[in-house]
Amino acid sequence: MGLLSACTSAERGTAVAVEPTVGSSLPGSADPSVGGSPGEQPGVDVAAELSEMLPCEILSDEKITALGFDPESASFDDVGLSYACSYRWPSGGLTLMAIDLNWKRSVDQLDLTNYTSEETSVGSLRALRIVDKPESEHCQMSLALSSQAHVTISVHYAGTAEQACDLAEQVAAAVEPELPRSSG
Repeated sequence: MGLLSACTSAERGTAVAVEPTVGSSLPGSADPSVGGSPGEQPGVDVAAELSEMLPCEILSDEKITALGFDPESASFDDVGLSYACSYRWPSGGLTLMAIDLNWKRSVDQLDLTNYTSEETSVGSLRALRIVDKPESEHCQMSLALSSQAHVTISVHYAGTAEQACDLAEQVAAAVEPELPRSSG
């Protein structure tokens, strides 16, 4: 089964190119039974499933509109560390919301040095509510999917950190049912 996971990752191409050095130097490290979280089922490779998703296709245009953003403003970014889709308000404005997929790191691997984080949950998923230190108009919700994957919803320029967090939580609640997860 580890070979299937490795093949799935290799087919994706970009995932293999940006995996951490440790993972790429150990043959078979993509096997979910090696170094997985205790709650993960060996047959479910959440990271591989997440790597096949497109962030601009997670939510329908209707859901994006219902959340207050313009689906026509969708902007896909797959450069560097980001694999995200950003949206703006219909009126233009500065408020920006992004859905960022990360199949290379867990929420526990995030560098939170300049942030304040609070443990919470979104649906059935463990999540971190993260704000800048000192607080600004930014907030993100990072949802844990497995020991090597998470999704982050970021909201920038929403007036206050609390308003940004309210929006990020609403988007996270809409995204949560669409995400792959370990069974069990």
